[in-house]
Amino acid sequence: MKAIALPMVLLMLTATLAGCTGGDPDGGDGTDGIDLETLNQLIEDNLEDFLNNTSVTVNQDFHYYNNTTYVIDDSEYVTNNEFQNTTNIDGGEITNNYEQNDNSNTSYQLGGATFGTGVNGTVTGGDMMFVAHVTFSAMDLFPDYETEDYRNNTFSYDWEYYDYLTNSYRNDTFSFNCQVYYLIGSLSNGSTFQVSYWEMVANGSLSGSDNYWSAWDNEYNSTIADMLANAGYDHSVRSICDENYIATMPIIDASDNYTYSFLTIDIPEGYAIQYLQLDAMHNYYGCSNYYLSYYQCSDSQNHYPVSIDGYYTWSEGVTPSWTNRYYGGWDNITIDFDLKIITYGEFQGYNLPYSYDEYYEGVGRYSIWPSSTYEFTLYYQFVPVMPVE
Repeated sequence: MKAIALPMVLLMLTATLAGCTGGDPDGGDGTDGIDLETLNQLIEDNLEDFLNNTSVTVNQDFHYYNNTTYVIDDSEYVTNNEFQNTTNIDGGEITNNYEQNDNSNTSYQLGGATFGTGVNGTVTGGDMMFVAHVTFSAMDLFPDYETEDYRNNTFSYDWEYYDYLTNSYRNDTFSFNCQVYYLIGSLSNGSTFQVSYWEMVANGSLSGSDNYWSAWDNEYNSTIADMLANAGYDHSVRSICDENYIATMPIIDASDNYTYSFLTIDIPEGYAIQYLQLDAMHNYYGCSNYYLSYYQCSDSQNHYPVSIDGYYTWSEGVTPSWTNRYYGGWDNITIDFDLKIITYGEFQGYNLPYSYDEYYEGVGRYSIWPSSTYEFTLYYQFVPVMPVE
């Protein structure tokens, strides 16, 4: 420190008053001046206040830091962390300025993310970590799709029977609504008590005293009851009325050349994306690992609930389910996440063209079924990187 600073101040003050401590050069006895004793007493009485209002200059070697402004501008809000550290080595004051604008917002985007038409999606984040949450169903993608209402179909059936009134055999065509095969439990409050004709047959209850035969006999007559029981075995009638007889097939499979991107993430130049966690699931009712014309898919008795997690593709970069892997930084990059809709041959790992026709068919698990529901939750973050040229 400059210890000489205080004596210099006192010296200047003494010099200022010097003319008042001696005799008056123009005469006079000096009794109206200030002598040395009075001056010392004045300094002593006011020294503390004087020092409290005096700047002391510090001169010492310091490390020099220059932390420039770091700005994240995502078009929704700006985080501005500004540091300015300066040191005047040869003297002067040390200046440390720190400014932080903390505009909290848990819904911002760096680089941006967009969703496909028809999906429900959000991207939220904080402290450079983001989560993209997307949910949608087949009915969201195809709102005009209509499943067949088998119960309200109508059918016609030719039946030869004995007419006791004319004492002769007749052959007539009868037309009915398919509701006749859904009578038992139709007015009950719960689906447990609603049993179709074919469900009762499958349970081994087909006989002359079957509840359905009795119901038909009560509603119509024994001739109609016999006819409806016989028609229930006929393929043409079951394909019209039995909602579990003909398998419900996918709305979209590989033969449709359909593509759908449900999530797009933009990675700005100077940043790499790091995938942190992925949870994805496709749920539906149908067949799984087979080509669609195979009996395991075409026969409804082989359908069951299916859940798969690898139903998507990504346009480039590392596998999204990997952690602690990075991609990007050298350019503006866009990654599209699409539904995976492939052929059975591709599913088996063959490079088409191939000799077997079924290898060109859609595969069960990579098709869009009427019952399909999708959920995709991806945690990721952007990491600043410095491209090397």
